[in-house]
Amino acid sequence: MSIVAVDNLAGGGRRIPVLAIAIAAYVAVAAVIAPNDFSDMCLQYLHQAIILPPVLLVGLCMASLIRRPRAPVSFIIDVLRDRLLWLILVVAIFCVGMAAFTTIKIAIPHLVPFYADRWLADIDGLLVPGGPGLLAHALVPGWAAYSLAFLYGPIWFLGWFGLLGFVALNGDKRLRGRYFWSMALLLCVVGTVLAVLLSSVGPVFYDRIYASDRFGDLMQLLANSSVGSYMHDETAYLYDNYVSNGHGMGTGISAMPSVHIAVVTLNAWMLSSLNRWVGAVAWGYVAAIVLGSVYLGWHYLADGAVSLFAVSLIWWLTGRFSAIKAR
Repeated sequence: MSIVAVDNLAGGGRRIPVLAIAIAAYVAVAAVIAPNDFSDMCLQYLHQAIILPPVLLVGLCMASLIRRPRAPVSFIIDVLRDRLLWLILVVAIFCVGMAAFTTIKIAIPHLVPFYADRWLADIDGLLVPGGPGLLAHALVPGWAAYSLAFLYGPIWFLGWFGLLGFVALNGDKRLRGRYFWSMALLLCVVGTVLAVLLSSVGPVFYDRIYASDRFGDLMQLLANSSVGSYMHDETAYLYDNYVSNGHGMGTGISAMPSVHIAVVTLNAWMLSSLNRWVGAVAWGYVAAIVLGSVYLGWHYLADGAVSLFAVSLIWWLTGRFSAIKAR
């Protein structure tokens, strides 16, 4: 949502007051819910903002190859000369927006105690007897587990921020508006509202939260896989912050819907609108993230289905609005 405002502020659009109020309201909600957590998260994200420029540079390089393939370096220089200050503002507001998003995510179990996992797991059991996670482990060879986790983790973050930079520096104003409105709705509706209403932890935390052994077989397979130590460290970080009411960067437990799948779905729709072959690769990546979400135990299959539907609807609606506005 924050980046949408910057884009309109830069363009002098008529929606400046509405967007400014909407952003302020979203941030205010986080500040009211947990003021101390929010202020700490702002400092943490702003402190870590030093990593964003090189990641956004990836997006700039992608844009240069598409917009000026015969002279990509000159394109990068021109963009930085014309939009460097705006890009700095984008990064700053994005950090504040992410601080608000993380603050609300951390607060989910305090707002709506975890409750949805049992019926989400039941739905998965009906869709895939034995569970999608066990089926994924049966299908994915052991040597591919690390690659799947790498795609789900570092590559996902690089792709998210890199493509944000790519769109922010893209000269197509209509594309920027549609994408940033979609991202705003994704984070607010899918990542915040639905996550609160459908408060859940996912298979990887199910047994610890509900004192159960329902996913014991899946957890044993994960522990014995090549990503066992990685999953142990990642889940321990999130769980320890949960039980201690901590608020480290990237913390907060929430399964339904999957923001991981939501983000790559939005990026696949966006890239498909630019180039069908690049879009095909992007949709292949969506499939890998869906597979990784159940293989690693982070999500139920239903989490991904809701994200795919919700984001596809958002992309269609923003496209309709963009088309009407262009008439």
